Amino acid sequence: MPARRPSRCRLTAVCLSGLLSGLAHAQVLQEWSHSAPFGDASGAVAMGDTLMFVNNNEDAVLRLYSRYPVGGCMAPLYSLNVQPSLGFTGGDLTADLESAVRLVDGNGTRIYWLGSLGNSASGNLRPNRSRIFATQVLGDGTGVPPYTLSYVGRYDRLRDDVIAWDVNNLHGLGANYFGLAASAAAGVGPKLVNGFNVEGLSIAPNGTTAYIGCRTPLVNGSGPTTSTSPRTHALIIPLLNMPALVAGNPTAGPGAAQFGAPIVLNLGSRGIRSLDFAYPGHYLLTAGPADNVSNPPAAPLNFRLYTWSGDALDQPVERATTFAATYSPEACILPNGPIGSSTVAQFIHDDGGSTCWRSTTSYVGIPAALVGVPPEPWAADGVRFSRAPAPSPARGVVTFAIEVPRRVWVDVTIHDVSGRRIAALWHGPLEWGEHAFAWDGAASPRGPSPPGLYWVRVRAGETERSQAFARIP
Repeated sequence: MPARRPSRCRLTAVCLSGLLSGLAHAQVLQEWSHSAPFGDASGAVAMGDTLMFVNNNEDAVLRLYSRYPVGGCMAPLYSLNVQPSLGFTGGDLTADLESAVRLVDGNGTRIYWLGSLGNSASGNLRPNRSRIFATQVLGDGTGVPPYTLSYVGRYDRLRDDVIAWDVNNLHGLGANYFGLAASAAAGVGPKLVNGFNVEGLSIAPNGTTAYIGCRTPLVNGSGPTTSTSPRTHALIIPLLNMPALVAGNPTAGPGAAQFGAPIVLNLGSRGIRSLDFAYPGHYLLTAGPADNVSNPPAAPLNFRLYTWSGDALDQPVERATTFAATYSPEACILPNGPIGSSTVAQFIHDDGGSTCWRSTTSYVGIPAALVGVPPEPWAADGVRFSRAPAPSPARGVVTFAIEVPRRVWVDVTIHDVSGRRIAALWHGPLEWGEHAFAWDGAASPRGPSPPGLYWVRVRAGETERSQAFARIP
């Protein structure tokens, strides 16, 4: 069952005593529980600051939830059962939906949903899991329900096309370079290191290509993947024509999917459990083991976070974050903007085995390589806090100051513990010297901000600085 949600007072105390000392390790800042059969959640797409569409891998029902519900195990605000539109065959009537991504283009706002493309747990072939389909988002967030979905179209043969891409050397690396046909063969379970299962879906830097992230197989990072080669790297498959692929009901196939050059990343012998875009050049990879997490978690049988530029030539940067064995993050929602150590991500967990699943917020955390390394007093553009937010905790006005080494463009904003921007205090150039700021708790048009933990975030060029403070009644 989901763990008891900590009280606001206890949460604030934990944050003030532990998080102000640094952002090295992920802490559960807040926790919510949501209702769904089987207690599963596998993919999520944010709708504004407070809502999200979520899928799970046990049914074909797409649900709209509050991201921060007041009560426990809260029911969805809206749901759409797309099973009648997916043309299932055989006795297994699940699409095993694992991921989702939103794309805004000339068609409006659409959400693309992807099955695992894998076999059953016992290795039986499951063609219904090979589907990718799209839904149109309707509504502007003000109605009841705030948003709804309408089915658009689907493609049923994505798995076949991915395997053919490898078998027929369509990537140019050599036939069967990644061994995908053997990984997807009957009798091979999807959670084996040499199995086949996709769980990540995001949009590439060009804004149209989709990135498909594989949980399995792990592949050889320095040559062909064979029965004897090391399996240490995660595989991303660029899908070049996702919108056109789901235009039919279904689009004819196999052979309709078009792919780009594969991307192989070192995630510490982990696969991709979620792949999320926040800002140009800023991706967050939630990496996890092919099978279950060890208890206590130990590498590589644990979850870790990696930031990545989205460029195939760049390797990801491991963040010094940890997740308890009781959590299984399989989807993530990020605030819009560059990802820094103080970025607050909301994770959606696959809590299977009950009627509730949890979402939590955690810091992305500093790069793992910097654990124990004192920060430079001046770095990048050199903007830093010269006076921390005070008083803390505060009932009224909070003041702080920043120091600027030269004329530079600066953004100064206030964020709550979920990462939402509450107030913008400055957006523009600042001259050399110290600059003082004050915030009285106003969060127009929402009214005064409630008690809790807040962050001052300062951005200048590639530099980001954050300081926390608390408000009390």
